Amino acid sequence: MIEKRYAAEEWLARHEHESAYVSFLLAGAYLEVSHPDERDCSPGTVIWHPRTEVHADRFHSCGGHLLDLEIDAEWLSDAAQEFRLVPRARMFRGGLPYLLGLRIYRALGADSCEVEDSAIDLLGFFFTGPFDRQRSIWLDRALQICSGACDQQLSLAQLAMCVGVHPVHVARSFRRFMGCTFGDHLASVRIRKAFELLRNSKSPIVEVAYACGFADHAHLCRALKKSTGFTPSAFRKRIQAVS
Repeated sequence: MIEKRYAAEEWLARHEHESAYVSFLLAGAYLEVSHPDERDCSPGTVIWHPRTEVHADRFHSCGGHLLDLEIDAEWLSDAAQEFRLVPRARMFRGGLPYLLGLRIYRALGADSCEVEDSAIDLLGFFFTGPFDRQRSIWLDRALQICSGACDQQLSLAQLAMCVGVHPVHVARSFRRFMGCTFGDHLASVRIRKAFELLRNSKSPIVEVAYACGFADHAHLCRALKKSTGFTPSAFRKRIQAVS
């Protein structure tokens, strides 16, 4: 991930990048020209740029703050054996692609597993290929693994290896059949287990956190408060009060 800032009215002449990459516009605005396309980019814009695509950029009066995620050529080549990489640039405005970019940015230097998982989920938007029409047996197996391993570190790539399919296939199938990303599903499994332990045990909250795969007490607090509005201790007191 490369963070870039550009001045007001800055102009980048026609150029190309050796690696394919995804750009995220955090702030500012610019016009990107790649013949015959013109892309009017505002905050929340996500663009997939194929390798060696030639384009020019003109930033508006507010300049620009971007993040570029460069993609390893070997990884792309491996994925392309099962899926077809989109041949041209693809642009999104906000939505899940942008949210995944923010997750990657926030997790840099802190949680490499989340960075990798979110990157795979994101790249799934830039491949085409057959979708399973019905929920596969391997997906049920994947869900069982998530439920049984919520107290352990489990990455999307590891799960894909366990069920014998490509990580991009796993990511796309979770979104299609579960309505969420793999990371969001695993987080919900861990939250549900935390609910059970807080309700039915007297274990210290830090032990509950470790038993559910959270890094520490603070990690559990953030996740539970985001989900319910309560801290673990407040949730436990509320449950005891109504029992």
